[in-house]
Amino acid sequence: MNTSQPDADVRYLLNPIRFNKDFKYAQKVPTLACNSVSGFSEIARWVLDKNQILYIEDAHAPRIYIKKVNKLTGTNGVGNAPAHITTDSLVFTAESIIQYYDQRIPIEQRLIPKDPVKQGEVMKLYHSFVDDLNQYVWQYLYTELFRSRKDAIKLLKRNVPFLDRLKYTFFYGAYKRALVEQWDIKDKEPVEFLIEIKKILAKAEELLGDGRKYLTGDKMTAADIAFASIMAPLLIPDEFGGSIVKINEISEELRQEVYDLRATVAGQFVLGIYIEDRPINLELGPVPKKPNFIQRAISRLVIKLTSNQAGLFYMLQKRFPVIKLGLLKIAVVCSHDLVVDVLERNNDFTVEEINAKKMSNQKGAFFLGMDRSNPQFDRERNYVRKTTHKDDLEMIRKYVRENADAVLEQVQPYSKMDVVQTLNYKVLIGLLGYYFGVPAPVESEMKRWQRSMFYDLFLNFSNNEAKHKLAVDSGKARTTWVRGLITDRKQALANGEKIEDNLLSRLIILAQNEEYDWVDDDVIRRNIGGLLTGIQETTSKAVVFALQELFKRPDQLKGAIEASKAYDMDRVKGYVYEALRFNPVQPGVLRFSETKQIINGKKKKYSIKGNRKMMVLTSGAMFDPENFPDPKKFDPTRGSRYMNWGFGLHECYGKYINSVTIPELVAAVLRLENVRLAKGSVSRGTGLKDGPFPNNYMVEFGNK
Repeated sequence: MNTSQPDADVRYLLNPIRFNKDFKYAQKVPTLACNSVSGFSEIARWVLDKNQILYIEDAHAPRIYIKKVNKLTGTNGVGNAPAHITTDSLVFTAESIIQYYDQRIPIEQRLIPKDPVKQGEVMKLYHSFVDDLNQYVWQYLYTELFRSRKDAIKLLKRNVPFLDRLKYTFFYGAYKRALVEQWDIKDKEPVEFLIEIKKILAKAEELLGDGRKYLTGDKMTAADIAFASIMAPLLIPDEFGGSIVKINEISEELRQEVYDLRATVAGQFVLGIYIEDRPINLELGPVPKKPNFIQRAISRLVIKLTSNQAGLFYMLQKRFPVIKLGLLKIAVVCSHDLVVDVLERNNDFTVEEINAKKMSNQKGAFFLGMDRSNPQFDRERNYVRKTTHKDDLEMIRKYVRENADAVLEQVQPYSKMDVVQTLNYKVLIGLLGYYFGVPAPVESEMKRWQRSMFYDLFLNFSNNEAKHKLAVDSGKARTTWVRGLITDRKQALANGEKIEDNLLSRLIILAQNEEYDWVDDDVIRRNIGGLLTGIQETTSKAVVFALQELFKRPDQLKGAIEASKAYDMDRVKGYVYEALRFNPVQPGVLRFSETKQIINGKKKKYSIKGNRKMMVLTSGAMFDPENFPDPKKFDPTRGSRYMNWGFGLHECYGKYINSVTIPELVAAVLRLENVRLAKGSVSRGTGLKDGPFPNNYMVEFGNK
């Protein structure tokens, strides 16, 4: 290991990401195919846990994993594990997995520095550990373990599939011979490898001798994770993520050597960063189960039944302008004139009974959950409105376009892209930090908060208690996070520092004016939270649904692609809005009527009993020929007033942002060369779903 100043040109030390294009994968979360005991696999697990990624671990015993991983990767050899598989990528080797996730997180959080000199320093150490130290560690461990069949088999059979255990039980001798040959340890003594291990540890201790926290400075890098992971099978930290023997399960001689190594400066460093930096016990929820045959059949049926919603909405508004479901105490309003009448009468048809309680439980009371009769409505709405600027939409457009283009560049080698996971979430969660001022503590955590809270507020019609509790817990976690942001920014202002321009910062600054002396931290936190909640899932779903409709219409798709490549966003928006008219994100909105009401249509009046929920079908209104001439025709040049985001006082507050974000994301997908819908379940209908949300949506591009 060379600890001297790196050469000027060190970029060659960072290997290209290794991947395989020839694969199909239809799971909601990634799979990590790995070796149950290796440090390489531990590096990958550490990276996944650091990014709070829920994943399936497909771990196999030494030697057995090689064939399985090589089949996935399409390569031969013993150095291809681990393999990380998502719907749109299959990357392999620990270094590739580090780079894969580094591309998807802010620069300051990356494990491989961008600066060439610093990168060289990190990668020289990294390769020393994964090439040299790893070799010596396993040569030493296997020469020690193979002295006792009992000790060896405890490690090799631990936490692996039943067939792996069976194979080692009956063919232990054959696997032992293969491992002896692989690690070149025939007729060799453990001490010669231990000497080499201690040499590398001594050089690591030289780096740590100046009191630095990590091997290359004050920030953890890939070198630190590699060093700790490679040494872990020998030091046996409790936080190790793979299979490992317990200290009392090994021989007395080996146990003493472990104690001695733990006592060194390098050993203490490894155990220390395992304790302080290795993420464990993450509450990421259960791994999603594969849908069974019945669930897949139901999904296909639902997709088929909803493939012609336009015909349904046209028929409803024409033949059944009002549907009264007495037993359910619900009235459905379908035609344009009646929809407008209900949504304009916000004192008669109210919203607080629909979602105010849920917002309150999530610690997120927001003016869109209040009625006009509530004096807080106008006061808080006007306060929030004063923080928006005329040029915000161009600010948002620039951010979305630049970051979408960056994603497109990243996915070029793979010829596949998961629109939801790789594009939408990446850009939209970044936008929450950039424009709204609430960056994600960890991307996956913000995704969970946003999804669970949105579902409970707007889609939990059955009041499922488990879904509600998940949303309440998410609300509490987000509340704590946002309160911290508010405190930090107020302190920065008090110190005379300048804070970044975003909505949260503007709310904080505006609240310092005398006329807003009623605004406290909770008012700020509730209102920024209300603005956040609909951004992620509504936008992502709209992007997917618009693409889904366009891919069904080759002629319209061609026009949308031309407009996207020409960056003619007005034309793109026309295609998007019309596509969402045919394939709506949400067909309508809910209101409540406490007393008997008369709703007024152009041809007829309808009496609605009191204590009724009103399902107001804005999608039905958009198939009324009086306002949408020839409604069954797909016409991206309409001048009609779309209701994709609702109508009236409680129309989606983010509709103007949606008018930028959704067309920009759709256009980004359509700019991919020769873009097409991928084959398989992740692209049928709305792809893999999590409740009402498209969880994945796959496109392919490039040469067929």
